[in-house]
Amino acid sequence: MQNKNNPFYGKIYRGPKFFCDRKEETKLLTNYITNGVNITLFAKRRLGKTGLLHHLFYQQRNNTNMVCIYVDVLATHNLVEFTNYMATAVYNAFPPQKTLGKKIMELFQRFRPTISFDELTGNPSLNLTITTPDQKNNTIGNILNFLDNQNIKIVFAIDEFQQILEYPEKNTEAILRTHIQQLKNTSFIFCGSNQKMMHEIFNSAKRPFFASCTSVSLEHIPATEYKKFIKKHFNDVNRVITDECLNFICDWTQLHTFYTQYFCYTLFALNKENNGIEEAKTAAQTILKLNENTFYQYKNLLTDTQWNFLVAVGKETQVHQPTAKKFITTHQLGTPSSINRSLEALLTKEMLFHNTGVETPYYEVYDKYLMRWMQLNY
Repeated sequence: MQNKNNPFYGKIYRGPKFFCDRKEETKLLTNYITNGVNITLFAKRRLGKTGLLHHLFYQQRNNTNMVCIYVDVLATHNLVEFTNYMATAVYNAFPPQKTLGKKIMELFQRFRPTISFDELTGNPSLNLTITTPDQKNNTIGNILNFLDNQNIKIVFAIDEFQQILEYPEKNTEAILRTHIQQLKNTSFIFCGSNQKMMHEIFNSAKRPFFASCTSVSLEHIPATEYKKFIKKHFNDVNRVITDECLNFICDWTQLHTFYTQYFCYTLFALNKENNGIEEAKTAAQTILKLNENTFYQYKNLLTDTQWNFLVAVGKETQVHQPTAKKFITTHQLGTPSSINRSLEALLTKEMLFHNTGVETPYYEVYDKYLMRWMQLNY
C-alpha cells in the first residue's frame, strides 16, 4: 500500500499543502503566542493537535524574533526525564555553531551532559547528570531562565503534558509552575489528550496551574472543508472522487482527523481513476481486515462484561445515559453497578471517551475503526 506520492496520512508534518483547514485555530493560536499568552490545548487523541502545533510553528519559521520549540513528554516517567527531554529540544533548536547555541552548550556543560544518537532517525539526545534533589528541582528552571534572558521570544509546546501526573515526584506541578511564572519572554502551549487529567491540572483550584492559562479545545474539522481538501488532492492527480464517496468517508470516520486521513490514504492507494461508493466500501473493508488482529487483542485484554459494554456503546455510536434501563435491556448488560465498573475501566484504558465539552455529554468508542468493526460483527 506504500505510495510515495500519497498526499494523505502524513506521519510527520509536510507543510501547508498537506494540512487541512484549521485556519481559525491557527490564527487564534498565532495571536496568543505573539502576545506571550500561556495556553492549554486539549484535543481527543489523534484529532490533529500535534499537526496543528507543527503547522503553527511552520508559520513562524522566518520570524527572527521568535523561536518555537516542540517536545513530546508522553514517554517520560519522572522529572529527570522531563528535564532531559526539554534539554534535548532546546539543544536541537539552537545549533551549536551559532553564538546562542554555543552559550547553551556552555550552560549544559555544568551538568556533564552525554549525547547519544537515535539509531533510526540519527537525532541527538541529551542526558544531563542530575542526581541531587536540588538539581532535580532547579535544573529545568536554570535552562528556562537562561533562555528567557536572551532577548528573544521563546514558545514551548509541551505535548501530552498530563504525563506529569504519573511522575513519582508529586511536587512536579509546583516546581514547574514556580519556574514558569517568573519568565518574561517565554510562553507555553500545554497540550493533552486526556481530558480528565488535563482538567485536573488546570481547572482544579487546589492545583498550582489553576487559572494560569487560556484554554483552547480542538474540535473536528467541518465536513465541507474536509471534502474540499480530499477532492483537491484526488483531482490534482487527475482522479475523480464522487460526492457519494466523500459523504461515505466523512460519515464512516466521523470526521476524526486520523481516521479520515488514513481512510483517504487507503483509498488513494487503490490507484483507481474513478472513486465512487464501491471504492469507498473496498477501502473500508481493507482497513477493517488489516486491523482485525488488533481488535481481537483488545477483546482478549478486557473482561467479558467490559467487552460487551464496549460493543453496546459502539453499536449505539453515542450513549448519553449508560445506566438507563432501555440501554441496559436492549444490550443485556447486567446491573448498573457492573456497568459503572466497566465504564470506569474502559475510560482508564482510553477505550471509551467521555465528551463533556458539549451541552449533553456522551460516551463513545475512541477507535472509530473498532467501532465500525463491532457494528458489522456484533
